[in-house]
Amino acid sequence: MTKKLGLNKLNQLMTVADKIVALIVLSVSIMLIFLTPKIIAGETSGAKEVVVTLDQQEIARYPLTNNQQLKRIKFEFTIKGKEYQGVLRMKEGKVRLERLSSEISPLPIHAQMGWISKPYEMIVSMPVKLTVTIEGQKKSKQSVDIRTF
Repeated sequence: MTKKLGLNKLNQLMTVADKIVALIVLSVSIMLIFLTPKIIAGETSGAKEVVVTLDQQEIARYPLTNNQQLKRIKFEFTIKGKEYQGVLRMKEGKVRLERLSSEISPLPIHAQMGWISKPYEMIVSMPVKLTVTIEGQKKSKQSVDIRTF
């Protein structure tokens, strides 16, 4: 098989120790891809809250419940002097944003983002700069901005 891939020369140059080091570096890299969001978000203990912001201004905050039944929460917000209503769905410790009015958000991308349950996940409606995030009680002391992740 090494002949087909043209790896004979590479195989001759690498010792067993080189191959072990390469395998370790590769496996650590793959592990970090999956662990980075959890490291950045930090460990949160206790209750989580759903935070709705409009143009970086908090407009609503609700406790994230672990109910088996679907719970719909309505919130009001104003854009250019006109009142709109958004609806959050909560179930089993997860939340999602229902489709906003097509006047303010022509594409339903925010509704297609699905359910979120972790502090490093977010739902965004770009035309109106509306975000839905989850916060834990314990704040992370790191200076990393999770929104850029």
